[in-house]
Amino acid sequence: MPDSNLNEATVFALKLLGQRSHSRNELERKLKKKGYEVNCIEEVMEKLTRQGLLDDRVFGGEFIRSRSRQKPAGKLKIRSELRKRGVSDIIISSLVNELDTRELCRQAAEKKSRSLQRVSETDRKKKLEQFLHNRGFEWQDIQPVVKLLVKAGPDNDESYQHESP
Repeated sequence: MPDSNLNEATVFALKLLGQRSHSRNELERKLKKKGYEVNCIEEVMEKLTRQGLLDDRVFGGEFIRSRSRQKPAGKLKIRSELRKRGVSDIIISSLVNELDTRELCRQAAEKKSRSLQRVSETDRKKKLEQFLHNRGFEWQDIQPVVKLLVKAGPDNDESYQHESP
């Protein structure tokens, strides 16, 4: 394999990593799509891993932090999204177990409840539950958050108290 091909592939991979963090699987797919040979891709992956520039655990952590700021989601949704990006189940489980999903659920519910101000209490409860379920939250997180928000109402500034499971 010519060194120039390896250098081109490395430069391309570094360019992609400069734009945003990628999982190993994502980067491999993009290099394959660009037309690089399997041996070349493997060498680039090893080189970037040795240099600490490619790490699925770091990628997963960054992905979760970014996703949690933009659009809070539960363990089920995050697990699914990381799996789509090729992160191993072992890494996903480790990262997802560190999440405070009750707090993420509260954040998502508070944001959504602002758009439900003119909805009856019963409908607001149903809509919040469905919304949070679709975001991948589990019932043990949804139930207390919805109960508090529906009882408190969308305009109430009453702060949410984190309950222990």
